[in-house]
Formats: sequence, structure tokens, C-alpha cells
Amino acid sequence: MLGSNLTKILKNQGHQVSWLSRNPKTGDVPQFFWNPQTQEIDPNALQEIDTIIHLAGAGVADKRWTDSYKDLILQSRIEGTQLLFNTLKNKPNKVQTFIGASAVGIYGTHPVAPTNEDAPLANNFLAEVCKQWENETQKIASLGIRTAIVRIGIVLSQEGGFIKEIGQLAKYWLAAPLGNGNMLTPWIHINDLSNIFIHLMQHPNLSGVFNGVAPNPATNKELTKAICLAMHKPFFLPPVPAFALKIIVGEIAPMLLSNQDISCKKILQTGFHFQFTNHKLAIQNLLQA
Repeated sequence: MLGSNLTKILKNQGHQVSWLSRNPKTGDVPQFFWNPQTQEIDPNALQEIDTIIHLAGAGVADKRWTDSYKDLILQSRIEGTQLLFNTLKNKPNKVQTFIGASAVGIYGTHPVAPTNEDAPLANNFLAEVCKQWENETQKIASLGIRTAIVRIGIVLSQEGGFIKEIGQLAKYWLAAPLGNGNMLTPWIHINDLSNIFIHLMQHPNLSGVFNGVAPNPATNKELTKAICLAMHKPFFLPPVPAFALKIIVGEIAPMLLSNQDISCKKILQTGFHFQFTNHKLAIQNLLQA
């Protein structure tokens, strides 16, 4: 979802973009084979590449967290980053910048607010995944390549994620807040998130970790209501109790009930400007486009 949006914006700006894929196809974007599990990559994949944006990893909320799926969530991130590190280390290349992804889940479900990039890191499953992923990404810097990491919040997009899930329920008048509905949710419009990656790419003085969230977090109830209103659907159901959510989705429930006031002050101080700072306008833009 994010890779496709990034590609569209980059190409509109005149950049040449290629993808790494387990199943390369012929199309508008050149695609090169890679398989992180077997540590294989097309030797031509990085020719003439100056920037790598690494987003690959199994979807955190795509399936119930069984032991096997939790292992896939972790290994899909670690193996891909290790393959890129080894390729950059052992093959001639012109890569100058590497920008990796992570998630605000690294701070835990109820961090001290407002949470900046120097805040203590949590010890739950998602936080451990993020820490290991970031550790692998930071190894790229040892190769003399400028390295940055974006800790991503809830991405608002009409193509998937939060809006798609709530929107499917709203169609049938079933959308409802989770828990007490008052948990602060660190959201970001997909175009703003894409532009954060591009901003980091285009400013060679920037490296390190940056939170990828909008300036004004909204509650779960506010986001759900805004989606219903934008779809012209009623919003009247009571919140889904936390205990019921745990029965329905299992170990993912604490992540869905997180209360996170995440700061984007650091990226703002670099001169980045958000197009969408209000969740209602962001959702209207996406659903009424």
C-alpha cells in the first residue's frame, strides 16, 4: 500500500523507481527478484540505485497472532534487511541513502505522553519486533551509507488499513469504537507519510529515527465517527468492550487498544510540512476523492 503510493509520487516528481519482488512482473515499474528467506537477490537489482526505501514485512494485523505467524512477522523483517545489508556489503553499488521502516508500537501500548524518539522502548512482542528490525537497519550505517528510520503510526488510506477495515463495517451500519473509544491514535495520511520518506531522501543531512505521525492524534472514537460521516453512514453503536475484542482477535487486542500520544516535533524541526493535520479533513480527502 505504502510502496505503491510512494512510487506514484516519486515518478510524478521525475524519479526512476524499481521494486524488489518474490514474483517479478513486467509493467510500468521495473521489478527484480529477491527472496529474503533464501537470501537470494538479482545481482542487477541495485545497479544505478542511489536510495533504498525498505518497507517489506508481513502485515502485523493481517492474521491472528499464532506462534507461527508471529515468527513470520519477525523473520520477514529481519531476513529482508539482512539480505540488503549483505548485498550492499559484498556487491559494488552506488547506494548513498537507506531509509527503513519501523512502527510506533516500539513505545508500547501506553507510553508516557508526548512520546518522542528518545522515549523508553517497550518489551512486548511488537516492540521487540521493531527493536530487532531497527537494529538490523542500523547496521547499514556501518557501511558508510546514510541511514534513517521512520516509526510509522496508523496509516490512513482508501486502499487498505484502518479506513478499509472500519469502512467495511460502516457499510452495514456496524462501525463502533473499540474499548472505551478514548484511546489516542497516532494517525497519518498516506501522502504525508510518503512525503516524509521523500523528505528524508532529499535532505542528505538527515539521519536517525523519526516518528511518522501527524501533529494531532485523534481518539479511536473520533476516527471511527469521521469515517462513518465521510461515508454518510450512521454512527450509533456502543463501543466494543475490551474483553470481547480479546476474544475476537486474541493477542492483537492490546495493540488495537493502545493509547499513544506520539510526537512528530522532530520531523517538523527539519522543515517538513504536513498537508493534513486534522483527521476529519484527511479522511474526507481519502473517501471523497
